[in-house]
Amino acid sequence: MLDYISRRVSEHERYEDLLSFPRYFEIETVNACNARCPMCTIDDWDRRDGLMNDALFLKIADEIAEHADVVKRVALYRDGEPLLDKKLPARVAMLKERGIKRVGISTNAALLTPEKSEALLDAGIDEVLLSVDSLVPTVYEAIRVGCDFGDVMFNCLKFIEARNWMESGCQVWVRMIRQESNKDEWPAYRDFWRSNLESTDRIDYRNLHNWGGQLVNFKPLVQAQTEKPCIALWSLMVIFANGDVPMCNVDYNNRHPLGNVREQKIGALWQSVEQGRRRDLHLNGKRDEIDICNGCTVWSEERVAA
Repeated sequence: MLDYISRRVSEHERYEDLLSFPRYFEIETVNACNARCPMCTIDDWDRRDGLMNDALFLKIADEIAEHADVVKRVALYRDGEPLLDKKLPARVAMLKERGIKRVGISTNAALLTPEKSEALLDAGIDEVLLSVDSLVPTVYEAIRVGCDFGDVMFNCLKFIEARNWMESGCQVWVRMIRQESNKDEWPAYRDFWRSNLESTDRIDYRNLHNWGGQLVNFKPLVQAQTEKPCIALWSLMVIFANGDVPMCNVDYNNRHPLGNVREQKIGALWQSVEQGRRRDLHLNGKRDEIDICNGCTVWSEERVAA
């Protein structure tokens, strides 16, 4: 089982190495969103953290920089829309200046204007994931409620165009969250985006997941297997806008807190007794003793890439 974890997280590292510091980060610099998607949990959020302050972001950036040789990716988003943070390009640049190898965002692209695109590319962003769930306008707008299909497609294609003419090394990912309303679109979706992207870019879909059993009226497209340990406990640290660190990326209301990076160092939280206890439960086949791990499908749902 330890080999399985190492292989999934970082295949060239030993299991023991993964216990020293997170390899992946999702940092929520802004706790807000411009959309209201049915597969999201935004209406159930108890948190209203707003914008991460500069001092906290600097502390996080400096601590991650101390481990830049092992950190694989820092993503500047979590549950909201990162482009609502007007400081986002400067924060990308700060991480790149500190030697972070890959810095990225995931966006619904409704706010990804050509001006913001150029600012992010100038800052040195390494990857941008464009969340576009359908190429059928009515289907898209029923999923990404509050976003205009025409505006989003314009912004996405202009971003790709800017990336190309600026000769940026930024990798573009385009992703569909596959669900009942768009489940048959994948072949046409894949072919359209492949014709607009470089061979080094990525197109994929992920089936709708259940947010650790917290998504109301969840209807899975496939039966997921959840008996293995969740690799998030050995790979990913989520940091909310106020510095809180939840158990994982589905613990959106921080019901299982690990601590807060304002008062504690990232490495200390990663190596804490509580984090070790959670890992032991997963390794010993007792993940169901943690309520949101019981039947959670976030890492086990089918993914297809092209």
